[in-house]
Amino acid sequence: MGTKSRLRISQCMIVKNEEANIEKALSWGKDLMWEQIVVDTGSLDRTVEIAKAKGAKVFSFPWIDDFAAAKNYAIGQAKGDWIAFLDADEYMIPEDAKSLYTAIAGLPKDSFDGISTGWQQINEEGKITSSGTQIRFFRNRPDLRYRRRIHEQLFSTTGRELHLGDVTRDLSIFHTGYQTKALTGGEKNTRNQRLILKELEDHPEDYEMMGYMGDECLGDGKVKEAKDWYVKAIEHMPQKLVEYDQRSAVTFTRLLILLTQETEDSWEKAQKVYEKAVSMIPEEADFDYIAGCFWVNQGNAKKAVCYLEAAVEKLNTYGCNNRALLLAGNLLEAYESLVRCCYEMGDLKKCVAFGVNYLKYQPYGMAVLVLLLKAVLSDGKQNAGQEEYEAVLEFLFKIYDASSLKDRLFVVKTAQMAEYEGLAGYMAGRLLTPAQREKMGFSW
Repeated sequence: MGTKSRLRISQCMIVKNEEANIEKALSWGKDLMWEQIVVDTGSLDRTVEIAKAKGAKVFSFPWIDDFAAAKNYAIGQAKGDWIAFLDADEYMIPEDAKSLYTAIAGLPKDSFDGISTGWQQINEEGKITSSGTQIRFFRNRPDLRYRRRIHEQLFSTTGRELHLGDVTRDLSIFHTGYQTKALTGGEKNTRNQRLILKELEDHPEDYEMMGYMGDECLGDGKVKEAKDWYVKAIEHMPQKLVEYDQRSAVTFTRLLILLTQETEDSWEKAQKVYEKAVSMIPEEADFDYIAGCFWVNQGNAKKAVCYLEAAVEKLNTYGCNNRALLLAGNLLEAYESLVRCCYEMGDLKKCVAFGVNYLKYQPYGMAVLVLLLKAVLSDGKQNAGQEEYEAVLEFLFKIYDASSLKDRLFVVKTAQMAEYEGLAGYMAGRLLTPAQREKMGFSW
């Protein structure tokens, strides 16, 4: 470990049956950490054996249905100046691990309690499925501890507000998923619900816990109970929420999804929730995205564009750091809906603009390019001539590569699919060899 380092970082984790993850968890930061502390809560596999072999200090702590208690015990064993508290299925890439030391070492002494980093959920294919922020690196101070039996939070036992540095744009933690085999399916859900209900017994006004309970019910397929918990959580929210209150955003988002799935005339109830959500978290794009999707499904192009355009604008303005998780994951579908709805409304200028944005991400989206061509040649195929066709080509090759045969074939084929025979023929004559034209069905 980094024993020569002047900055002493204690890596801590609580584990149970993590033999599949523990070696990697102790390897990514081994050269950086001053010490590594593993607190085992009852493993029945080789977790403890592997941790000891990797040089970690291993302690046992009986599981008492309290994640915060186990984490606080681990902190109590740490002797370093800073704590790095990651789960066994989380890690940092080498470049970020090196930058972590620099980021922490460069902080003025006693000016920050900790730092916020990015947090990325990784699926089995190695793709990022969601993003957020986490506070996993903080000073080893007697008043910095965790609270809550589950969905635990770092706080100061003195009641003061934490002073945090923001390095979310520079550093990220990657999470590969819950892989412990000791708790699966219904057993895990039952445990989570039990701990949440215990928290609510002690803190009956905790709207965040109510939201988490809604999530658990939703995961069990208990839709009515989930809606009731989300509604209750919203009723208990304070008048003003903090800027990056992702938990409250998720509560609003999931309730909106449930309400807009009920019946065709369900917008009346959903609108009240939407209006409150937007008033409390105005930078969140997902509220508008959900509303837009609802009106797309109802066939109301005008209302769909109104909400979807607002969603995209918020995403572009405020980003997706702890925001717009739904929209960021479905951005292409949102742009495609905007293209279709704008074309249907006859707003051809916006149709083209949104089409170009779509094609930047997915250049071979033929359905979108067909609509874009129809919007550009809005006077109809019969009235277009060589001058218009040349302008269309010039426009297209700001998006596509004229030197690429694939791109040339694609734009010609798209013109055929759009039933612009004149344009397709002009493009084929300009872009393809006689053999290629013959293969595509052009007779000249």
